[in-house]
Parts: sequence; C-alpha cells; structure tokens
Amino acid sequence: MPSDYFEMMLRSLNLTPEEREMVVEKRKEQCICDLCPTFEACGGKTEENEAFAFCTLGASACIEEEVECLCSTCPLSREMGLAYSFYCTRGSETQQKIRDVIGVK
Repeated sequence: MPSDYFEMMLRSLNLTPEEREMVVEKRKEQCICDLCPTFEACGGKTEENEAFAFCTLGASACIEEEVECLCSTCPLSREMGLAYSFYCTRGSETQQKIRDVIGVK
C-alpha cells in the first residue's frame, strides 16, 4: 500500500454531504476507540462524534491525558493505511500530517 494512500483516497472522493455522513458512520462502526485506555481516561464519554473515528473526525473535546494508544491495532487504521496515532488527543490523520509538513507540534 502506498505511503500516501490516505491522501490519495481523500482526493479521489467526491461525495455529497449525505454520502460523507454515511462514510463517517461506517468508520464509527469499524473503530475500536471505545476500547482504548486513553478513551477511558475521558470517562468513556459517548456523546455524538465524541466516541468514535477520531482518525477521521479529529481530537476529542474531553480526552486530555494520553495513557496508551490502540490506533495501530484498529481495523479502520490498517484499512486506510494510516501512519499516526493518538488521534483522540493529537487530531485526525490529515491534521497531524499538516502539522508535520509545516513543522508545528
């Protein structure tokens, strides 16, 4: 799988807002965020867009402490060829890649 698979996938998508929502919902079903020790540090909060698919949606509003990361074991992460981790605290794959490119932590 190419190292920029994620970016190629994003560029190839030309989805309506409704189709994007369907993709996000499917990703939420695939992810394992709710099993992660870092997620538990947030008290297991499960409000809409809070509990799942951080690699797509970005950082959590309530997780402040990084305990342990399961991102590399997530089927969604492997399927999409993601390279980063701690999406719940550091932001989505795209957000982390942009920060790396411009040299911002």
